[in-house]
Amino acid sequence: MLNGKHQFSFLSTDRLIFGIGEIARMTDISTRQLRYWEKRGYIKPLAKKEGETRTYNFKTVIAITSIKHFLDEGYTLQAAASKVTEFTHQADILKKFILNRYQGLTEIDGLPAIDFGTLAENPEQHVFGLITRDGAEIVIRPSAVEA
Repeated sequence: MLNGKHQFSFLSTDRLIFGIGEIARMTDISTRQLRYWEKRGYIKPLAKKEGETRTYNFKTVIAITSIKHFLDEGYTLQAAASKVTEFTHQADILKKFILNRYQGLTEIDGLPAIDFGTLAENPEQHVFGLITRDGAEIVIRPSAVEA
C-alpha cells in the first residue's frame, strides 16, 4: 500500500512538454489556430526564450483537446474555453483532496475500497469510498478494517 502525499510523484506530468507542431499533429488543430487561442488567453504556452518554438505542458494539452472536443460538440470557442476552465478548476480541487486524504486501497466485504483516513471528530472511524457493482458509495467503519 502506498501512503503519503508524495506517493504519486511517479505520475508527475511536469516533464511532458510538447512543441506547437507536435500538438498540431496530435490534435489536428493548426498552429495558427493554437496561436489564436493563445492570443485570446484560452491557452498559455510555457515561457520561451527568443527564437524558441512554443511549448506546452501536459495540462495545457488536455485543455487544448478538451476545447476541441467542445467545439466539435457545437460550442462557441468562448463557451468551450469556459467549460474547460470550470472542469480544470474542479479537477484541481479533486486532485488536492485525493492527494491529501488518500491512505491506500483496501477491501471491504470483498469489494475494493479507497481509504480516505479518519474522521476529524472521531479518529476511531475511517471514511472509505467503496466501489460497488452499481457505482460507488461512502462508508464509515472502525479504523481496524481487515484487508
